[in-house]
Amino acid sequence: MNYHIQTCFHHFICTGAECEDTCCKGWRIRIDRQSYRNYLQVSGAFGHRLFWEIDHGRRSFRMRGRACAFLNREGFCDIYKELGRKGLCRGCREYPRHRENYGQLQEVMLSLSCPEAARLILEDETQGMWKEKKRPAVFWEQQTAVRKNWPKPELLEDLEELRRTMVCLIKDRSVDWRQRQAMLLALAHDFQRHWNKIREAGYPYSRQRRRQWGKRLSKRYLAREAAGRFARRLEHLQGAGKEQRIRIAAWMRLMQRMEPVLFGWEQKAARMCSSLYHQRSAAEYQLLCLDFDEAAASLEQEWENLMLYFVNTYVLGAVYDGDVYTKVKLAVFGTRIIREWCLFRYGTSGKINREELAGAAYRYSREVENCDENLDLLEEELGQNPLFGLEEMLKGI
Repeated sequence: MNYHIQTCFHHFICTGAECEDTCCKGWRIRIDRQSYRNYLQVSGAFGHRLFWEIDHGRRSFRMRGRACAFLNREGFCDIYKELGRKGLCRGCREYPRHRENYGQLQEVMLSLSCPEAARLILEDETQGMWKEKKRPAVFWEQQTAVRKNWPKPELLEDLEELRRTMVCLIKDRSVDWRQRQAMLLALAHDFQRHWNKIREAGYPYSRQRRRQWGKRLSKRYLAREAAGRFARRLEHLQGAGKEQRIRIAAWMRLMQRMEPVLFGWEQKAARMCSSLYHQRSAAEYQLLCLDFDEAAASLEQEWENLMLYFVNTYVLGAVYDGDVYTKVKLAVFGTRIIREWCLFRYGTSGKINREELAGAAYRYSREVENCDENLDLLEEELGQNPLFGLEEMLKGI
């Protein structure tokens, strides 16, 4: 088994009571089975409190307003105070660190939904690079039963090759940022179309032929003349001005349909839409975008890191459902919505910097990535709604 660990992973240190938006607020914290059993064994006054502050039907901690019942007035956790770090449930102990399992490969990274983790992700100068580790052979022998349910290794190889190509596209600063996003979508579309054919045929190709196919696709998109050729093809597709604004407004209205995770989310989403698309004319919106792009010119690495986070988080997940195209659309969608969030803040405060971007990024992640219902809604819309077809999305970014 191979392990990929992001280089910024070990730099994370929880800021505790100094956190601007603690993870102990805003959502119900579920308790894993082993921690639940351990809590039932705690004796004394704190054991009594533990029993009554747990919702045993949902197997989660009860809430006091919007906060976990064990969050004290100083902003610390009473369970940590009484039982130490080992007394925390798995979710509290590991967050914002999370592990993605792809069978023979596991990847460990930080979650964007934590404010401190978001800052580390955006300022990461290695730009999402991985440290690789391998388990010894004896570990493989012990995993025989588990390996029966692992996805096919050839699927994972294809997706890893695709992701490497996408990382190169994202980092190529000789190409306009908007065009890089368009090339990601087109690459995912071409990959999905061909991948569907060979998957339906049961992978008739040898490993060598599949690698040749993947390398040809990568070469086509990474060739020196590819950017210019692609730009000419995009001239009649990418929307400008009023057309682009209409599409982005529709994307933002989709966000309004989501289950609220953030406090006052419905009002926040409504204010953003009203400020950007109703109170401003198309000309005023375009002028605001030009001013914003000029003010945010120094954040190129941060925008790249944001897109790299989404690509690294989502793309290999297609090894289970085969839908890599929707996952790349989700990455582009998330980056674009976060930009609109920053644009709204810039329009009201006149500020755009790394802190503003990190704030918008972690709030988007909490609303979408930390709510299964919202993530499912978004993936369904991106996969089926004509609003998110290839040409429509190219006109919106």
